[in-house]
Amino acid sequence: MVVDNNQIEMKGVNLFQWRSFKKNWLKLLLIKDPEAANYSRFMRFFMLLYIRITAENYFCYHKGKRAGLLSLRNKKGSDAFIFGVAVLPKFRKKGLGKYMMDFSEKRAKETKKKFVALAVLNSNEPAVNLYKKLDYKFVGLGVTPISISIDKITKSKSNSIEFETILVYTDEYKELLANTFLSQINAVSQNDGEEYVRENIIEDYHKHILQNISKSKNRFFQVLDNDEEIGFLFCQNKGTTKSCRVNLHSKIILTIEPLSYLAEILKDMIEDNENFEKLEFRICIHQADKLTDLQNSDFVRDSTLDKSLMIKKI
Repeated sequence: MVVDNNQIEMKGVNLFQWRSFKKNWLKLLLIKDPEAANYSRFMRFFMLLYIRITAENYFCYHKGKRAGLLSLRNKKGSDAFIFGVAVLPKFRKKGLGKYMMDFSEKRAKETKKKFVALAVLNSNEPAVNLYKKLDYKFVGLGVTPISISIDKITKSKSNSIEFETILVYTDEYKELLANTFLSQINAVSQNDGEEYVRENIIEDYHKHILQNISKSKNRFFQVLDNDEEIGFLFCQNKGTTKSCRVNLHSKIILTIEPLSYLAEILKDMIEDNENFEKLEFRICIHQADKLTDLQNSDFVRDSTLDKSLMIKKI
């Protein structure tokens, strides 16, 4: 579609327009994200405060009328990160989405960034297709939740998997995790993805792990199979759910059997006074897609929450 750029204008959101911007953000973006839609008022407040402080926020106008919005962070790392881009319903199919994406790339170049990045729900096919047409590529960082009720976790006949609790996050562990992490990235996006993750993700991930190790000994584990390191497990408690991010090396063929082993070990670690109802594994989407034995198990995957990171090198 040919867009008449003379009919479109981007204007920064000023102090007096913030309330309107926030209202439109909640209506157009947050409500459509199944996970974010369940955020508490407290979490929404701090999310929007973070966006207000760290991002360039714009309204997009079409023929003088407010037609969409854009939030773009370009103050950190080597990327310009799109927190959100949306078009009001009556202005859709006029090329405004592409216009705002082009505007984001222009701002990225002006601020000397290497990448433009964004997170997108995999179920949002129109958005995914637009980004693909604009040469955005999946990085391999998308995760999907696969959960099981605590009362359905049963003892297995054999178990070759063990956990090694990590209490001190040494440089050696950092390197091992980085290699495991990057092996997954390379399985999807090769060189550009690895470059992006090294420059924008790894250090923050290390800091997040360090902060959480200090809170509890049952937070971070090295996963061993017959004494061979195959990955890491990072656990957090969310209400009645014990949520675990699984980082397995790309050479590991994931099946329900090792997940069952992991669930069994974690259940044994749960103390009697911890009232967990569900155990949730957060697994790389491209690994979870290969789980052929999921349907015949007690595990449930909620694909409505699948979200992936996409990048474009500029």
